[in-house]
Amino acid sequence: MAIDSAQISEDTVFIIGAGHFGARAARIMCQRSDSPLFVVDPDEKSLSDLNDPRIEKVLGDGIQFLLENFHYLKQSNTVVPALPVHLAYEWLIQFLPGDMKIRKLTVPETKPPLPNAWPASEGSTLVSYADFLCPDDCPEPVHCTITGEKREQPLYALLRNLHLPPFNLHIIRSHQLAPGLGGYKVGDLKGTAEMVLGNKPGKWILGTACKCHGILTAFEINTE
Repeated sequence: MAIDSAQISEDTVFIIGAGHFGARAARIMCQRSDSPLFVVDPDEKSLSDLNDPRIEKVLGDGIQFLLENFHYLKQSNTVVPALPVHLAYEWLIQFLPGDMKIRKLTVPETKPPLPNAWPASEGSTLVSYADFLCPDDCPEPVHCTITGEKREQPLYALLRNLHLPPFNLHIIRSHQLAPGLGGYKVGDLKGTAEMVLGNKPGKWILGTACKCHGILTAFEINTE
């Protein structure tokens, strides 16, 4: 799945996953931007359904793609997670040196409790200001488009302000690229790895969050 570094410009976008959310992200990005666009998925049928000739389709595992090509990617490149896992965490644990033993932990309870928190299928914790299905094209306004309720602070800020010793906490903010579509920079992933490497061993909570929704994963690193 290695790619030619000459294909990557400062504004290249990588959509990891070509299912419902990934395909929607690809359509929106093609409509709104001329940035080079890669879509990565192991399912050939999902990729074949993407008809825009500007899309560079990559058949393979998205996390493995990021690992194999990370040294080519520029910090300004955008990653759009469109997988049913916590992409930043799954990438991180495979990017870290092999002598680091990583054990996933349960995200600890907080006081007051996190808003609308529930377990994800792979052991992470999903968090949301909403207890309903949000519209696909939500623009993340200060006042919720459904309830009219004002968000006193964005969710990524609420999570960053958590104090949960002995856990180190790091939250990657997902920036909105279009209504209902978010992503973060390759530089955010690199900075996360550098932070973890600079503070090992220890317990960590890694999160990814936009203004309204997020995912948290707790883990412990040992080097013995």
